[in-house]
Amino acid sequence: MAGWTITDPSIWAERQKENIVDVPRAIKFAMFTRIVQRTPVDKGAHRQNWIVTLNSYDYSFDENKREGGKVISEGLSKIRSAKGDEKTVFQNNGPAIEKLEYGGYGPNSPSGKTINGFSKQAPRGMVGITMQEFGGIVDAEVAKAKK
Repeated sequence: MAGWTITDPSIWAERQKENIVDVPRAIKFAMFTRIVQRTPVDKGAHRQNWIVTLNSYDYSFDENKREGGKVISEGLSKIRSAKGDEKTVFQNNGPAIEKLEYGGYGPNSPSGKTINGFSKQAPRGMVGITMQEFGGIVDAEVAKAKK
C-alpha cells in the first residue's frame, strides 16, 4: 500500500514548491547541454555560439568565439537565473547552423566532413534529436525530484 514516506505533509508540500522551479530548470540544463555537445566542431565557432536568453532574442554571432568551453557554463548560469514564468530561448546564429541541423551541404563535400549533405559529426542534427529525447529527459528529472 502506498503512503507517505515523509511523516509531515507540510514538508512534502514545501518540497513540491521547490520542484516546480527545479524540475523545469533541470530539464532545460539537460536539453541545452545535449544540444551544445552535439554541435559539430570544425573551427569551434558554431558550438561556442549557442546563446541562452530570457524573454528575448539575441541575434549576435562572434566568429572569433571558438574555444574556451564557457558556452555551457554561461548557458547554465542564465538558465539558473530564470524565474519560473520566464521564457527561456536557446539559439545559435551561426551562418551554417541550419545546414548543420537540417543538411544541405550538397551530396558529398570534397573536405570529407559531410556525407549526403549532412555533417558526419551530426548526421541527424542537434536540436531535433534532442527534442526527440524530451519525454525521457522529463521522466528522468521528475523521477529525481521524487526522491
